[in-house]
Amino acid sequence: MNYLLANVKGRRNSFLKIISSRQLILEIPNLDNTVDYSPNTLLDSGEWFKIDDFLKCSYHNGLIENTFSITEHNQIIPTQYSDIKYLCCKQGNLFLFQKMSSVQLLSKKWISISTAPILHTDKPIIVINDLVDAVYDKLENILYFKDIVKIKQMFRGIEELYREATQAEVDNFLSKDFISLGNGFSRSNVKVANRRRIALALDTLDNFNNEEIITICDYTESYCINLTRDGDRFVVNSEEDLKQVLFGIEQRYYTTMIGDEKRVANSIIEIG
Repeated sequence: MNYLLANVKGRRNSFLKIISSRQLILEIPNLDNTVDYSPNTLLDSGEWFKIDDFLKCSYHNGLIENTFSITEHNQIIPTQYSDIKYLCCKQGNLFLFQKMSSVQLLSKKWISISTAPILHTDKPIIVINDLVDAVYDKLENILYFKDIVKIKQMFRGIEELYREATQAEVDNFLSKDFISLGNGFSRSNVKVANRRRIALALDTLDNFNNEEIITICDYTESYCINLTRDGDRFVVNSEEDLKQVLFGIEQRYYTTMIGDEKRVANSIIEIG
């Protein structure tokens, strides 16, 4: 038997039953093409991120870490449908998750298509999307997903995998010896994308010694010809300047062997 449950507002780590069916309720995606999750990696078409040994990560949601029993879940009532945050469907060993948006709950007149059509005027419906946002394989203890932003409310604490740098961390980075702020640029100008890159860069810098930091700055300068350098410092006048420095720390710049073209990698997958 397959079960569709809902997590609703005000009921953290608690799920309500919607329906049970012997038919598949949500489409199971093809999970053959996967890569280990890294915030530096962009997925190709058809690929999924995966996290092995997921329960050891302690990103729990109150359902997958427990032995499943449908009798422990109350039936949802009509007034709770508008409060659904996300859906979860248990199909065999798989738990399929789908974020719920307001556009999926329709309260319009509609006609059932049959040999005897009926006009429904007071029966809201839920539209189930074709694609799920995450799949948890209970047997293999693997979580599959495409966008960590979409699943952060499903698995408590998973946002730390892509977290933004704190204000203290931003200040710490901007005060590094190899950075000088110019043109009125300050910590208040640092937006979300660069805050995430700063969090990653600080972790990377922790593994560099002083000589390696000098090397990485020279490397960055060799590729970023529009980035001003004042002595040993990069002059950061804008968000774009900051991004170029952060990409340099992550060594995203490279030169093609054939054609000698300088490029930047928007996505990184470690192969060794």
